[in-house]
Amino acid sequence: MLKSLSSRTAAPEAAKVADAADLRYLAARQFSAQWRAVMLAMADELFENFSAQEAWGFYRQIGLRVSRSVALPPVKTLEELEASLNVVLAEMDWGYVSLSLADSAIAIRHRAYPGQYLEDASGHWRRAFCALLEGVYTVWLQSQGGRPEMTATHREGASDDVLEFSYGL
Repeated sequence: MLKSLSSRTAAPEAAKVADAADLRYLAARQFSAQWRAVMLAMADELFENFSAQEAWGFYRQIGLRVSRSVALPPVKTLEELEASLNVVLAEMDWGYVSLSLADSAIAIRHRAYPGQYLEDASGHWRRAFCALLEGVYTVWLQSQGGRPEMTATHREGASDDVLEFSYGL
């Protein structure tokens, strides 16, 4: 009896380990080996040799530029916007989002971003991709009728498996 109970409680732990390994494998496949070392090195160089604000600004500008070359079709509802974002993000292999209304803003929860499960002890790649996404989401949401002064802003404190942003004033 004790042995069977023990194996039942161990099975969920083993499944979690297997799930985590699967996620790491898929995330590594998503972040092309061709560019992985270059992108991680670039993030390290910028965050180590410039102020955090300057490095963040550089990646945010890259996001603004990327978003202008990848347009979203016009949508009317938050659900349509989420679906449209997820189509574009899937085409770019950048993960997926869920959207919700929070006060006078749109809350954006981004998951499965490129390189999410790679070794990034410095956290520079995560910060770089957050800055890039700020630029991308700012332009994409402004193109859907957002006012020019409205921006997407990264929110600290999310768990390791999600990047959180707020779009509004």
